[in-house]
Amino acid sequence: EGWRPHIAGSCMAPGAQVDLISYLSGAGLAALVNFPLWKAAAIGQSGFTAQGPTFFARLKVLLGPPYKGVAATLFGMTWARAAIFYCADAGRDRMLALGASPAAATALPAVGISTLVQVVNQPIVRGTITIQDPSSRHAGLVAALRHIHATRGVSGLWHGTVPAVAKTVPKYVVAIWVKDAMQELLPKPTAPPGAPGHRSQVLQASAIKSIAAGVAGAALTNPLDVIRNEMFKTDEALGETTRRLLRREGASFLWRGMARNLVAVAAPIGMTIFLTDAIVDYRSSRGVASPAASASAATAPAAS
Repeated sequence: EGWRPHIAGSCMAPGAQVDLISYLSGAGLAALVNFPLWKAAAIGQSGFTAQGPTFFARLKVLLGPPYKGVAATLFGMTWARAAIFYCADAGRDRMLALGASPAAATALPAVGISTLVQVVNQPIVRGTITIQDPSSRHAGLVAALRHIHATRGVSGLWHGTVPAVAKTVPKYVVAIWVKDAMQELLPKPTAPPGAPGHRSQVLQASAIKSIAAGVAGAALTNPLDVIRNEMFKTDEALGETTRRLLRREGASFLWRGMARNLVAVAAPIGMTIFLTDAIVDYRSSRGVASPAASASAATAPAAS
């Protein structure tokens, strides 16, 4: 594992709250900064029309206010990414301590926690994406969820869960794998903790692995994002949605909104990883967190 510090125990271990604060802080800051980019990606992948007489007017629709459901979106993204990142890190270290192989220790915790988080978070995801439609008449998340419940029942709140899980789980597993691979390949810090230059070396490595992990995860799962968002818009089943997309757009739907997705997904994942590393390092230097606390939030996003 080289220079990588370890979290002892699971995500419910004694003293884990100190680390969890850093993970929540990193995820929350990343969600706040990247909300306009997420909005633009949601509109683009869902096929919503961003109307405006000029390019800049359409850009304002995509990136500017009104920011419907911002509080709910930030809450959903923050707790989801923090839970995935933290529990995957803690689970990996626990499995390694129990003698599991690195591959199993990397994949299994991420698969389990990301699946659970996506299922629990699905109503928030569906509602917040629905109200990003510029033509939506819903005032906010609660109004959208009430409408969905009234017209589709309880099951409608979890409509699109299958493609959502199918894209979320691989995204985080890939991000974990890429992050860990980059961490092994990158030069290890030569300065010990607390010495001049240590923080810059840690953050430089974190920036590289964060960007690589975010881009890999976002690019892999773009087609599933498109399918999920189309299911939200039309209320069609998974197979019906996929067949319609293939008939109308051919294979081009696979990269619909890819540019926006690379920004809207890769940026918050990478930023969450980087900010968590930075916050843990800062808290350690201030004596608030133990230097042994892992800053590897990258070992699992977002949430989108």
